[in-house]
Amino acid sequence: MFRRHPLAIVIAAAVAGSWTPLAIAQQESAENAIHKESDKPEVIVITASPLARTQISSAQPVSVIAGDELREQHAHTLGETLENEPGISSTHFAGVASSPIIRGLDGPRVKVTQNGLDSGDVSRSSPDHAVTTETSVAEQIEILRGPATLLYGSGAIGGVVNVVDNRIAQEAVGGSRGFYGTRFDTASSLREATLGFTADHKDTVWHFDGFKRRSDDYQVPEFTNDEGEIEDTVENSFIDAQGANFGVSYLFDGGYAGVAYGRLEQDYGIPGHHAHEEEHEGEHEDGHEGEEHAEEAMEEAGPFATLWQNRVQFHAGLFQPWTGIEKAEIRYGFTDYQHQEIEDGSPASTFQNEQNELRVTLTHEPLSGWRGAFGYHYFDQDLNAFGEEAYTPPSQTTRHGLFWLVEQQFGDLNWQGGLRYEQVDVEAPTLAGNASSSLSFKPLSASLGFTYQATQQLQFAVNLSHAQRAPSGSELFSDGTHLATQTYELGLVYELHQEGEHEYHVEPSDRAPVEEKSNNIDLGMHFETEHLHLQANIFYNQVDDYVFGAFTGVNSEDLMHEDEHGDEHTDEHDHGDGLPVIAFTQRDVELYGYELSAKYHLNERWEVEAFSDYIRARTRDGAENLPRIPTQRFGSDVHYLGDNWRASLGYTHYAQQDRVAVNEEPTASYGLVDAKISWFPAALAKHNISLYAKAENLTDELGFVHTSFLKEDAPVRGRNFSIGIRGEF
Repeated sequence: MFRRHPLAIVIAAAVAGSWTPLAIAQQESAENAIHKESDKPEVIVITASPLARTQISSAQPVSVIAGDELREQHAHTLGETLENEPGISSTHFAGVASSPIIRGLDGPRVKVTQNGLDSGDVSRSSPDHAVTTETSVAEQIEILRGPATLLYGSGAIGGVVNVVDNRIAQEAVGGSRGFYGTRFDTASSLREATLGFTADHKDTVWHFDGFKRRSDDYQVPEFTNDEGEIEDTVENSFIDAQGANFGVSYLFDGGYAGVAYGRLEQDYGIPGHHAHEEEHEGEHEDGHEGEEHAEEAMEEAGPFATLWQNRVQFHAGLFQPWTGIEKAEIRYGFTDYQHQEIEDGSPASTFQNEQNELRVTLTHEPLSGWRGAFGYHYFDQDLNAFGEEAYTPPSQTTRHGLFWLVEQQFGDLNWQGGLRYEQVDVEAPTLAGNASSSLSFKPLSASLGFTYQATQQLQFAVNLSHAQRAPSGSELFSDGTHLATQTYELGLVYELHQEGEHEYHVEPSDRAPVEEKSNNIDLGMHFETEHLHLQANIFYNQVDDYVFGAFTGVNSEDLMHEDEHGDEHTDEHDHGDGLPVIAFTQRDVELYGYELSAKYHLNERWEVEAFSDYIRARTRDGAENLPRIPTQRFGSDVHYLGDNWRASLGYTHYAQQDRVAVNEEPTASYGLVDAKISWFPAALAKHNISLYAKAENLTDELGFVHTSFLKEDAPVRGRNFSIGIRGEF
């Protein structure tokens, strides 16, 4: 379904404690609930900020998806869940591992967090690695556009996506509450169920949530893949996932403390590997049903990924603990994670991650009128990679950060600023003979902005930021075949030297990698009357020493390596006819664009929404475009609000992307028509039960996603019908 702008969301949330699984308030009639959704003002609090800002009060562009909107919009991947938000797109890895892209930036530039702590997976290093946050059991998702490095570190130079749930409650829920849901679809035979429960017991709050999801290869309109074969499904795009979280909080006078444990397991296909199709030709047939299908699909299909994650979190907070301190909060997370890529029944590569993260935040009383929060942030990641497809060596990353955020109101101006200093150490132990095997960086970031309430209806926002980012381990040390993207990757510590027509030497680079340096300006306008909501943002981002993987035009079979003794050898990981070589490089670039959204209430029953976004990304000299930049989009949506039901019809146009990088192909335009109807039985209003049906891509349009490494092999999903039910108890 076409998106609903955050200004239409109606939720009242405390800093991290309110529990509002549906947008329809309990004990209200379905009719009143539907109209309330449209008429209430925006009151959502952003938990990603220790200063408890709302969307409207933040100088940095922020949006929130919550309640009933989130339940209807969520998908298996975080990228798909958010991809219809203005300024947000997806890596679209065939719907099995898609990650969010914020204003053209993805990977290690977009921090994905769960309750304010890093997700602890390896999704930032490769588009085929799944994000381990689960949106079906979340309360809200917060999106910070533009640099958010002050609180979250250099990995948030492009933005933050924070998934919030109630596994560690900060306040009592007033007895017990629960939610449940299930949904099915036709394009992939999706079967999904979710369940959550939170209850008070004396001075404690107990929480449980869980989900289970299975789907088959998804259907698409007929297309010709990059090997000239006609397909009507994206083979090897199945999903088998489940997870659960347990948490308990102890509430006492002046604070809280809680601990939670989460377990996630996923198996999913890695599409686009045609070498495996001949072995199993004719084995994929319709009629696979039940819980045994996923195992059969894994045996019959090509390469697939299997991952698990154990996650422990501890949160504690004290209110007014010392003179001058309003609140002291500590958050700690430990993650144990493993991701394997399986070929012919055996692991071709294994990625293991052990990660510790600690953030201590102290919110202080006003100093000369400035409210603020300061703290210390520690991050330690031990990433191990091995196997023939392990394109990046084991690496260890340690960060120490100090930060301070402040704000003060001067009349109609609310000023906001901040500063952060980091020490980042990245080491690749197996490359000990290389002078660049151990690197240190000292990113420094600062921001200053304000919101200005020009009239009761009109507000402006300006935010200036300088942010720095240390390159990630994969950007630095990669040297090998990347199975999922079907490329050969070379990190920044290496460089190519051509010796003959088809002979290239891989040697240590003479240039030491340096921090990315981003200078960003955001201009925002919010206009709201009884009938009209309008939000506009324009941005300009100038980045020095921007790191990106550029297609070199070289084939991996032509590579020669020079080891520490000066001997040369050909690459031992080549497959078939070789793969295109991507070399990470640093260039001065600029990114700019806009995000527009509007909503107009025609009357009590009808409302219209529209949005558009655009991103332009190129090198500073204008000579080259950056690769895989999202296309311009235009969308509109018409809603009808009945007495106890609502319906919508929407269309989104994806423009042609012909501003492409060197050795990158253009992508044709396409348009998607979606429709949805939701029914809220009046007799069951106190249980907040809603039933819904959705129709996506009604015209069965063939569309290719420019941001995807699998563009030619994984079009967007074809015509898809889904039904679902949600409720509370």
